Amino acid sequence: MRPGEVLGGRFRVEARVNAGGMGEIFRAIDLVTGHVVAAKILVAVSPESLSRFRREAQILERLSHPGIVRYVAYDTSSASSPLLVMEWLEGEDLGRRLARGPLSLRETLTLGQRLAEALSVAHDAGVVHRDLKPQNVFLVNGAVSEPRILDFGIAHCGEASRITQTGTVIGTPSYMAPEQVRSGSIVKASADVFSLGCLMFECITGAPPFRADHTIAVLAKIIFEDAPRLAERAPAVPSWLDGLVARMLAKDPLGRPQDGAAVAFALAAEKDLEPPSSEAPRSSAPRSTLGEGERRFLGVVLRGRRDTALGPFGPATTLACNSPTDDLGAIAERFGGHLEVFADGTAAVVIDRTRVPTDVAAHVARCALALWERAPGAAMAVAAGFGERARGVPVGEAIDRAARLLHARSGEARIALDETTAGLLDARFDVEAQKRGGFALLGERASFEVSRPLLGKATPCVGREHELGLFDLTFAACKSEPAARVVVVSGPAGIGKSRLLHEFVERQRAAVEPAEIWFGRGDPLRVASSFGLLAEVLRGASGIRGGEPLARRRELLSARVARRVPERDRRRVASFLGELAGVPFPDDEDLPLRAARQDPELCGEQMQRALRDFLRAECGDKPLVLLLEDVQWGDRASLLALDAALEGLAFEPIFLLASARPEIDELFPGLWSSRGRQDVRLRQLSPRACVRLVRHALGELRSGLEERLVASSEGHPFFLEELIRAEAEGRGGTPPGTVVAMVQSRLERLEPRARRTLRAASILGEVFWRGAVARLAGEDDESVARDLAALVSHEIVTRQRESRIPGEPQYAFRQALWREGAYAMLTDEDRTLGHHLAAEWLEEKGEADALVLAEHFERGGASARAASFYLASAEQSAARKDYLDAERCYGKAEALWGELPTRAQRGRGLSRFRLGRFHDALTELARAREGAARRGEASLIVELYLDEAMVLDWMGEYREAERRVLAARIEEQALPSRSPLLEARLLLGVGRSALRAEREEEAADELSRAAELASRLGDEGYETYVIAHLLLTYLLPLLGRVDEAAALLDEVIRRCEERGDLLHLGAAWNTRAMVRGIRGDREGMIRDFERTSELGRELGQPTMELAGHYNLAEHLYWMDDVEAAEPMIRAALAVAARRAGCVRPAMLALLDARIALARGDARTARAIASALRGGAAEMSPSEDVLCTMIELATGDDGGSLSDIESAWEALEARSARASVGQEHIEVLEARALHASRLGQRERAMRQLEKAIAAASRIPNVMSERLRRRRDELACLGAA
Repeated sequence: MRPGEVLGGRFRVEARVNAGGMGEIFRAIDLVTGHVVAAKILVAVSPESLSRFRREAQILERLSHPGIVRYVAYDTSSASSPLLVMEWLEGEDLGRRLARGPLSLRETLTLGQRLAEALSVAHDAGVVHRDLKPQNVFLVNGAVSEPRILDFGIAHCGEASRITQTGTVIGTPSYMAPEQVRSGSIVKASADVFSLGCLMFECITGAPPFRADHTIAVLAKIIFEDAPRLAERAPAVPSWLDGLVARMLAKDPLGRPQDGAAVAFALAAEKDLEPPSSEAPRSSAPRSTLGEGERRFLGVVLRGRRDTALGPFGPATTLACNSPTDDLGAIAERFGGHLEVFADGTAAVVIDRTRVPTDVAAHVARCALALWERAPGAAMAVAAGFGERARGVPVGEAIDRAARLLHARSGEARIALDETTAGLLDARFDVEAQKRGGFALLGERASFEVSRPLLGKATPCVGREHELGLFDLTFAACKSEPAARVVVVSGPAGIGKSRLLHEFVERQRAAVEPAEIWFGRGDPLRVASSFGLLAEVLRGASGIRGGEPLARRRELLSARVARRVPERDRRRVASFLGELAGVPFPDDEDLPLRAARQDPELCGEQMQRALRDFLRAECGDKPLVLLLEDVQWGDRASLLALDAALEGLAFEPIFLLASARPEIDELFPGLWSSRGRQDVRLRQLSPRACVRLVRHALGELRSGLEERLVASSEGHPFFLEELIRAEAEGRGGTPPGTVVAMVQSRLERLEPRARRTLRAASILGEVFWRGAVARLAGEDDESVARDLAALVSHEIVTRQRESRIPGEPQYAFRQALWREGAYAMLTDEDRTLGHHLAAEWLEEKGEADALVLAEHFERGGASARAASFYLASAEQSAARKDYLDAERCYGKAEALWGELPTRAQRGRGLSRFRLGRFHDALTELARAREGAARRGEASLIVELYLDEAMVLDWMGEYREAERRVLAARIEEQALPSRSPLLEARLLLGVGRSALRAEREEEAADELSRAAELASRLGDEGYETYVIAHLLLTYLLPLLGRVDEAAALLDEVIRRCEERGDLLHLGAAWNTRAMVRGIRGDREGMIRDFERTSELGRELGQPTMELAGHYNLAEHLYWMDDVEAAEPMIRAALAVAARRAGCVRPAMLALLDARIALARGDARTARAIASALRGGAAEMSPSEDVLCTMIELATGDDGGSLSDIESAWEALEARSARASVGQEHIEVLEARALHASRLGQRERAMRQLEKAIAAASRIPNVMSERLRRRRDELACLGAA
């Protein structure tokens, strides 16, 4: 159709607009009236489509209402393209409007009123629209007060319609009434009421009530599940509107308002009673307590037609129906299922009447096989999962998975199975893994002896004599020959780890001389919380329960420290243990504490030192047992801190006994392995031990029962305990199931309020408090106490002796699986609400762990509050030098907020810098600088420029670093007032840049000024003061001022020791070692480098430890003492292997190669250089110089002499530019030795003289070695 063409002799085409419904729509001019009109032309004409097109025209001609698109004309003069002309509308459809966000309550009520009135006119005329959806509601000029209902293409004209005719269009999935979905159902005006209810629900909440990724999943939810209440998604809506929408969405058509007029009347009667808000309703405040609903395990079978092709759909997809061909009700009933046949012929069976998930899986599999026999070759899928009870027949996640499987089913599979169902089916079912992923059910074997164990019962410890003996022997050795010992007990959940540790503790408590035992337990909610596990240990050892006033907690911790720590160290140890344990002490009169709080790395060092001193003091009186449970849920910071402490206390009587699941080695590779860790992997119980357990619990049993119980348990303690309980409760004949199945089975047997109590408890984690459960469940304390007492008697939870929250009785799940099972039963709404309430309760009680609060708030839907606590947690982690955790928390905050605040971006950039992610750090710092510029934060811009300069300096990008410093200076000069600290930092940056540019005098001047200014700023300027002096002491020897550098270093070391600044103390020792080497003090040099390594090891600072080893190795190599250098490079390589990322790989490898070359092993040296050249590691300019030097020095000399000389000349020139001088000297020497190897003695001598001259111009330790090389060469020449 071309512009200008006239349709029906009256309508001139202007442009094609789009294709909609059954035809194409054009913008045209009515030549009679001059009005703009919409001309709809039928395409792909068929008798059926022509009939529907004619019916739409007839319906529109009969209907006249401002809320229905106005009819203009209908023309059939062209049999190949009938024409329907309607009024032209400017604006947008409701779907496009909702894509930008929900409507306000006022807008929704206005729109609902207008649409209901329009529908009432249609319904009075006997018309049912049958496809009311946002795309079929047009907002004239974008106004919700002027809607038009469009597209009556599948409308029915008459009293009622029955979905029977194959191919009849029936509607759009998310807005279809249940009777439209069902095959053979009668559809009346109330179906439009249901669709209008869906539409109003979406207008307020932003999403329709029934959602899924696949068509069939949506249809099944409409059929089986009750619609969610509007108030659940938008608590601020008026109760009358919540009730009205609930009635409109009733499953039973008779339960709804019967037509549009009834809805319009209800809206008119209620909406003016209270003024509606002009804002979109939001979930402002959640419900105050958890609901009664819970999720239960169920299975789903979907059987499509042989030509099923329903897949993912868009919001406007309209479906056609197909009548069923057979009655499947008897099959579904046989397996306890609910059957529904959709209008397109798809059958869905939901099985949820049995409590045991393995039974659900077996029933749903058998049902699928029976359906397959009725229609071989039909697409079929089976899935199992949790659905929400008390909301119709739950289908939940199972129907979503089944729909995906049905859509993706390959020709290889008979019946597609999801992973959950395949895992629950026992060996009687023939299940085959598919090459493309997933599983297929091929059939069921004739017979199979079932053995399905059950979960949970508290039992005596039997069959673990060997393990307990090992514990006793290890602990005895720990006492008799004092040494730190580590034993890790690992095994899957339910294998008896906690029971075993408990037995050991009871033995120790009953001993003549009881040991000191400290406890800690990992928790999944605290797994990413820095020092969470260690803080729990320290608080418990000090008698801190949590929730006490801060002053009282300080008293308790101080008292504990005072018991054994020497008086001179008590204040320091207590203060820094307080930082670990969340018990902060005042720093008004505590200089080291105040200094550490201003320096995250220093704070981390002091905490580590305090922990080590505390443990050493505790061990002085009696052996110490550290008993840690569920270490797989411990935080890395705690575990590494304990590892470092054990290393420093290797010969103290400490026994660390830990339990963990098998994944511990994946989560924490090599944990405590260097501490002589012994692993105890718990296996199944022996048959004899199982018999002892059965007889202990049940006494003598009738013949055969005891043997059957033992055989069925397969030696798994958790399974056997559940079998014993089942027998005691008279359910001994029930087939046992998998662990998850029996957790579900056990919980299902509890009273509803007991299950509700457990669900509330599970939200808090492995450990919970009675008051918190009462808050979440909305019950009084006494009722909850009775519920928990019953759960204790059921051996599902235990009451703990002590509580970390004063006045709040503390409980714990006896097995993690109980908590997981209860948590899985929470509805989505209750899970979200519960975490929100838990966060608020914990916050009220003074929860100090920001990460715990962040995760609760996030799961509770409070994104903004979660993000703020994630940022707080990131800062806590960074302060403790756990930069990986800090990065994770920054990432979570960003995901929730969309963009971090500028200062948080800076913190993240600095964390990435300390992780060695220099490019990422620059990106984040640049983003922060752009944000600061937008907000006009001029002083922050200066700080960020200096931060970027620091990162670029570490990257060797000295010119770029200097540009950032200059930019910072320009910005700083424009500030209305200048901060002295900022000025000092700026001078430091200028001095560093001048140093890198070899402007030594300028650098010395700027660094001296920076140090002088910073020295006047007290605590605030301390770090800048130290760094400036450290750079200055590196620079002064280059200016020939070696003695001045040595004196200054002594002063810096004194200041560091005075403040307890161990991090910078290590750097100062390292620098002083270099100066002592230059001055010829070999012993002093070695001593300072060794101090640096030892301090780094004590502090858990691998970079410092490695620096000491590396620098000592390199200086000994330069001094020509290769034999002494080799152990040092081996030690450095060992540190790097233990803590990847603490050093550039090329730097270590190149020193190893240079040492190999010095001892005459050219092959090894060349192999190392070749590996570096072909590897992925990026080399700095100076590293590239050294690598090329090794390649040239070990070359096969196959090239021409001129080429070799040219390569050396180029390298020599490059080395002069890419180093501060030392590499240049080494290149000159290597070239001389290479010339000597080629027999060019005179050239070699000239190169050595050149090297000696270069060495005389800068401080170094190579001069003696170079002179010795020259003398040796001269002697060879004389000979």
